[in-house]
Amino acid sequence: MQDFLTHFEAKGFYVFPSYIENETAEGIRAEIERLREQELFKKAGIGRESNFQIDQAQRGDFIHWIEPLTASADTNVFLGKLQELVTELNRNFYLGIRGFECHYTQYPEGTFYKRHTDRHKNVSHRIVSFVLYLNENWRLEEGGILRIYHEDESHDDVWPQNGTLAIFLSEKEHEVLPTSRTRQSITGWMRNNEVI
Repeated sequence: MQDFLTHFEAKGFYVFPSYIENETAEGIRAEIERLREQELFKKAGIGRESNFQIDQAQRGDFIHWIEPLTASADTNVFLGKLQELVTELNRNFYLGIRGFECHYTQYPEGTFYKRHTDRHKNVSHRIVSFVLYLNENWRLEEGGILRIYHEDESHDDVWPQNGTLAIFLSEKEHEVLPTSRTRQSITGWMRNNEVI
């Protein structure tokens, strides 16, 4: 945990390999497949409220919001671990995180999400972003890399490998490079207000 705290303080991001067990990831993938078969995923957009729009040139993913009370047991295993991480972040960095929200995410073959930040222009309740990857045996040539940019324009790349958790400050610019294979994850934000 100390390595995480030191790196996050210095760089504003961290990657946890094997954050969840393979069995838990398998259960979450099964839940995603069930929801997909029921056609409960929706095309993701950009902006919020009156500024919300679907822009295929900006992002190509499909999402389904997670409700902890109705989520699968395996998803709730991950959410429990995430709450422990929130406690550590607040204890060490006084971020004032009061809750988090997240959704299942699918990027179909050929899709991407161009460079952006997760903090909306007029409302900045998102403090820390996180992505839990659920892709078995991912190969570098399949793309779908999360690229996190730093102030000096250097960047770090995160493979979307099964069980990996990436967290980073929501103000950081980042993008998802084009994927040549369906890419699955749980994506979300730790917030400094209550999540309704």
